[in-house]
Amino acid sequence: MTILDQPVRRSRKLSMTPMIDVVFLLLIFFMLINTFGTPQVLRFATPAGERQSVEKDFNLSPVFIRADNSIRIDGKTVPLDLLRTEMEKLKSQAAEVTLMIVVEPGAKNQALIHVIEAARSAGLKNIAMKKLEDAKAVLPSISDGDSE
Repeated sequence: MTILDQPVRRSRKLSMTPMIDVVFLLLIFFMLINTFGTPQVLRFATPAGERQSVEKDFNLSPVFIRADNSIRIDGKTVPLDLLRTEMEKLKSQAAEVTLMIVVEPGAKNQALIHVIEAARSAGLKNIAMKKLEDAKAVLPSISDGDSE
């Protein structure tokens, strides 16, 4: 029997390189999908139950966030720097003011956040949000001038 006739013995050593590559790829994947730090959360107070009494001096003030991210209050477009002043005017109109934010399809979330922050800084605590279609049922006086 010659050397060429003998079966070739293969090394039983396993290469660790492919496994290390997979581990590093998984490590990079999990690092990319993980968020570091605390996420910013908007907190909304939900009603605890039905109101027992109806406030006589009550005002429902709609604020429209249009698809082009402009903000309309009382039929006029309000720039971001005057938004808090307008919210303070709305608050002074009645003892209890509920701000109804009406959002058109296509509006950006950042415009909604600006309105909520301005309302909170002006002292408004009752905030409701509606889509345009749902707001038409609650506010029958919505005209095309307010929604467009």
